[in-house]
Amino acid sequence: MATQVMRITLKAYDHELVDASARKIIETVKKNGSQVSGPVPLPTKKEVVTILRATHKYKDS
Repeated sequence: MATQVMRITLKAYDHELVDASARKIIETVKKNGSQVSGPVPLPTKKEVVTILRATHKYKDS
Protein backbone atom coordinates (compact mmCIF):
# COMPACT_ATOMS: atom_id res chain seq x y z
CA MET A 1 0.00 0.00 0.00
CA ALA A 2 1.42 3.38 -1.01
CA THR A 3 1.74 6.05 1.64
CA GLN A 4 0.61 9.54 0.84
CA VAL A 5 1.99 12.58 2.61
CA MET A 6 0.39 16.01 2.70
CA ARG A 7 2.21 19.09 3.98
CA ILE A 8 0.32 22.31 4.56
CA THR A 9 1.98 25.65 5.26
CA LEU A 10 -0.22 28.37 6.74
CA LYS A 11 0.75 32.04 6.57
CA ALA A 12 -1.05 35.00 8.11
CA TYR A 13 -0.36 38.21 9.98
CA ASP A 14 -2.70 37.20 12.84
CA HIS A 15 -1.35 34.23 14.82
CA GLU A 16 -4.77 33.45 16.29
CA LEU A 17 -6.17 32.90 12.80
CA VAL A 18 -3.34 30.49 11.97
CA ASP A 19 -3.91 28.55 15.21
CA ALA A 20 -7.66 28.29 14.60
CA SER A 21 -7.16 27.13 11.01
CA ALA A 22 -4.59 24.53 12.07
CA ARG A 23 -6.98 23.25 14.74
CA LYS A 24 -9.79 22.87 12.16
CA ILE A 25 -7.51 21.02 9.74
CA ILE A 26 -6.34 18.63 12.48
CA GLU A 27 -9.93 17.90 13.55
CA THR A 28 -10.95 17.14 9.96
CA VAL A 29 -7.98 14.86 9.35
CA LYS A 30 -8.59 12.92 12.57
CA LYS A 31 -12.29 12.46 11.66
CA ASN A 32 -11.18 10.80 8.42
CA GLY A 33 -8.95 8.39 10.35
CA SER A 34 -5.59 9.64 9.11
CA GLN A 35 -2.44 10.23 11.13
CA VAL A 36 -1.44 13.75 12.12
CA SER A 37 1.99 14.97 13.12
CA GLY A 38 2.13 18.63 13.96
CA PRO A 39 1.57 21.50 13.86
CA VAL A 40 5.24 22.39 13.67
CA PRO A 41 5.95 26.10 14.26
CA LEU A 42 8.32 27.51 11.67
CA PRO A 43 10.75 30.34 12.38
CA THR A 44 9.34 33.81 11.82
CA LYS A 45 10.82 36.03 9.14
CA LYS A 46 12.05 39.52 9.89
CA GLU A 47 12.43 41.85 6.95
CA VAL A 48 14.98 44.62 7.49
CA VAL A 49 14.69 47.56 5.13
CA THR A 50 17.23 50.39 4.96
CA ILE A 51 15.81 53.81 4.24
CA LEU A 52 17.55 57.07 3.45
CA ARG A 53 16.92 59.71 6.10
CA ALA A 54 17.81 62.54 3.74
CA THR A 55 16.96 62.02 0.10
CA HIS A 56 19.40 64.29 -1.77
CA LYS A 57 22.26 66.15 -0.08
CA TYR A 58 23.16 63.94 2.90
CA LYS A 59 22.96 60.57 1.23
CA ASP A 60 25.64 59.01 3.47
CA SER A 61 24.25 60.17 6.82
